[in-house]
Amino acid sequence: MIGKILDGRYEIISKLGEGAFGTTYLAIDRKLPDKDQCVVKHFSPRTVNAYTLYHARRLFETEAKVLNRLGNNDCIPRLLAHFEEEENFFLVEEFIAGHDLSYEIKPSQPWSEAEVIVLLRDILEALDVIHQHNVIHRDIKPSNLMRRQQDSKVVLIDFGAVKQVNSQVVTAQGQVLPTVVVGTPGYIPSEQSQGQPRLSSDVYAVGIIGIQALTGLVPMQLARDTTTGEFIWRNQAQVSPQLADILDKMVKYDFRQRYQSAAEVLEALKTLKPTHRSNKSLWWKAGIGMAITTAAIATIFALIVIQRNSNLEIYKNTVYGITIKYPQQWQKTVTPDRITGNLVKFISPKENDADIYTENLNLIIQDLPETRRELTQLNTFYINEIKQFHQNFQIIQEAESQLANQPAHQVVYTFTEDRINLQRLQIWTIKNNKAYILTYTADAAKYSKYLPVVQTMISSLVIE
Repeated sequence: MIGKILDGRYEIISKLGEGAFGTTYLAIDRKLPDKDQCVVKHFSPRTVNAYTLYHARRLFETEAKVLNRLGNNDCIPRLLAHFEEEENFFLVEEFIAGHDLSYEIKPSQPWSEAEVIVLLRDILEALDVIHQHNVIHRDIKPSNLMRRQQDSKVVLIDFGAVKQVNSQVVTAQGQVLPTVVVGTPGYIPSEQSQGQPRLSSDVYAVGIIGIQALTGLVPMQLARDTTTGEFIWRNQAQVSPQLADILDKMVKYDFRQRYQSAAEVLEALKTLKPTHRSNKSLWWKAGIGMAITTAAIATIFALIVIQRNSNLEIYKNTVYGITIKYPQQWQKTVTPDRITGNLVKFISPKENDADIYTENLNLIIQDLPETRRELTQLNTFYINEIKQFHQNFQIIQEAESQLANQPAHQVVYTFTEDRINLQRLQIWTIKNNKAYILTYTADAAKYSKYLPVVQTMISSLVIE
């Protein structure tokens, strides 16, 4: 599919993911002046008999209509097109630049109650939009909740699992069947696992996310009462009885005892004391992590030419005019990172089973606003971001340098992430109103071991 042009306009650039219902791709719209990015979802039935194709086409049209209604708001990606081509079905949706909430909700990093209340409201306000249309999402989880880069708003994505409450699946013999089981273990309640989802099934998933954020535990680590089936989690979190009661009702084993919709939970949350907006959402809104622009992300998937050169290979991006050498044994990935917008990432080989952190070098290219097109301005901006972002942050070296024959700035610092002591070298320069940033991150104990090869890689960078 890569390189194929669908419907005469949507050029497939890269594969984003694959699931039970098909494959998702990143594409560009060749008929728009800026070749805007979009997401193409390819749905194809497993068989090609006439009966299957008939019902697949009917379900495809129904899903497209649901998405079309849902997409006229800023909580849901807009549906741009739907069509059939060579007996394959395609949905084209708006691309949401940002990062999903799995980058914010991390194991062993519990949130404060104030932050969780804001998180719940952000998610439920988006979910309420589809519940008002009597639609169940069925796969609410952190990775399907995007923090949009431009305004930090939570957006629901991945509507391949949407279901209208009153829809039914009927066999050729007229037998009504339960809906196909869709969802992610840990986030789906019992009735959904039996193929009978309800609006309150989505409420359950949001409640699990809230408990996950409060406790720092992944859903499968949450204990249950063997008699009632209810979760036992309050002893794992610092939480008020009022919020705990709301969360417990959201995740009741019996769906009849839960809040029945997102709107009901939002109403219950109004009884809690007002809270400030989460520092986390403000942090992402400010652009910490050097988030790349939407236009830059598109070029991640530019033509890559690999050539052999002794023990090094050459990565070349013809769109950006970038060339850099890297060791043959290092893994190269050009899968887009929704936080940083990495153009390319090189990962060192894992040494053994005890090696819990693999050293890596990232290359980021970022379009710069007028306020950061001077190196001194850029230095101040990035140093401030580093200071705000990392735990136990300490700069151990900072100096002017050179990168790709351009004046550059380099900083080396240590920090803690997921209880691992890390050391990082970052070096950046400016050319043609773009920032070029190379970031080497290593376990602090192994930083010096990999530094020589990383310095070789940094020195090999060419910007045409």
